[in-house]
Amino acid sequence: MKKKLLIFDLDGTLMYTVVDLNIATNYALEKYHYPLRSVEQTRKDIGNGILKLIERSIPGGTNNKDYPFVLEEFKTYYKAHYFENSYPYPHIKETLIALKEKGYLLAVVSNKFNEGTNKMINHYLPNIFDRTQGSISELRYKPSSDLVNKVLSELSITPQEALYIGDTEIDYQTAVNSSLDCVLVSYGYRTKEELLKQTKNSPIISDIDELINLLD
Repeated sequence: MKKKLLIFDLDGTLMYTVVDLNIATNYALEKYHYPLRSVEQTRKDIGNGILKLIERSIPGGTNNKDYPFVLEEFKTYYKAHYFENSYPYPHIKETLIALKEKGYLLAVVSNKFNEGTNKMINHYLPNIFDRTQGSISELRYKPSSDLVNKVLSELSITPQEALYIGDTEIDYQTAVNSSLDCVLVSYGYRTKEELLKQTKNSPIISDIDELINLLD
């Protein structure tokens, strides 16, 4: 069946954001005198939203008494600074425009908080997407199908008519849980080798512009 809707992850798929996430994480950790994290460590910690990012970054995770305070420090800092070192990956905008011209509906589904997801898309990739959905309190984070199902319902699209594009094993599992076909990118927060170890039978592309030929 020809796909009607293309759903994109945000961090690591459309946007390079790891440096800002790392800076915000270290700002919060330093406030409470915990060891700082490298960009590489933060890269590996990304995928399940900011609750898990801080859980993986602070010693002891959620059992640490300072976890909720570090989380709040992260949120406050990140909301004020998340544009400073983030940008779209190469060929993103032109590829999205080309796909839109081919008649595809386009959506974003992200574990980033909804306000931040919308602000980032409106700032860097405005007037392209038919739906932009970040995390909200009443729905579960990916890899739950909740956020994807919300978008499918709003656009009256069946799972068979949609394709999910992401960069981590979390995105792959989100597609599986949502009964969507999936394409993974290897330029984001997981290498091709890491993806091959943790996913099955999904095409892996090294540049987003390969998606056009894959769909054709």
